[in-house]
This record gives sequence, structure tokens and C-alpha cells, in this order.
Amino acid sequence: MTFYAYTYLTNQNSNHLLIQLTVISIIILIIALLSWLWYRHKTDLKYRDLFIIMVLVLLLLVGIQVNEWQTLQSTFSQKSQVTQIMQRVAKDKGVKPSQVWSNTASVNNGMLISVAGHIYNVTINPDGNSYTLTKATPINQPIKYVRE
Repeated sequence: MTFYAYTYLTNQNSNHLLIQLTVISIIILIIALLSWLWYRHKTDLKYRDLFIIMVLVLLLLVGIQVNEWQTLQSTFSQKSQVTQIMQRVAKDKGVKPSQVWSNTASVNNGMLISVAGHIYNVTINPDGNSYTLTKATPINQPIKYVRE
């Protein structure tokens, strides 16, 4: 069983998005170069074909980027809800948020929160505006804590 620290959930970043944006920028530069070569050598159709291929690759990458962005927004929203619950539990138990751990990055019934060595089962009410903590005991599972 793995528990994630409050700081881990709030500070996660996505380096693959930076790589994708870099690749898109490089392809835009290649498209600019090919369009200049196509303009310069109007009779040579290889530049036009390469230009069209690069535009299609750019459109594909932009579509993938939009899909990744939507997925990231959903993930960020879920993590935000978990961190809000962790902040509230920390306030209720009188500890710092850094001492609260969650076993998941998404809000759901059955998620576990560890506070000062005690593990609680979180039950989310159907309206999603409140929760209930119930003391839980893990059964023979090693607990791994992920800080960052």
C-alpha cells in the first residue's frame, strides 16, 4: 500500500508536456523553412510535399497536446479535491498538512488517509460536499510513503 504526501500531490509536474511543446516548436520552424524553400523553388514539388507532411504532423501533435491538456485538467482537479480533504483533516486533527498522507490522487469512497500513524477510511457523501472518517487497520501490507 502506497501513501502520498501532501507536498507530493501539490508539487507534481509534467515534463513530458514541455518536451511535446518543444517538438511542436521545432516542427513549426521546419514548416517555416519548408514554406520559404517552396516559395523560392516553385517548380520543385518536393518542398510542397514535405510542407504538407509537416503540417499534418503538426496537426496530429496539436491534437495530442489538446487531449493531454484535458487529461491534465481532470487530474489536477482530482488532486485538488484530495489536497482539500487532506487540509481539512489536518485542521480537524490539529496537525500540519505535511503530516497527512493519502493512498490515492483521486477522490473516491474507500480512499485512505494516514495521520500521525493512524489510518482512516474516507467515505464521501453522495453530494460530494462532506466526508466521514472511520478508523481503519491495514491487513499485513507493507506501507510505503512517497514524499516527493
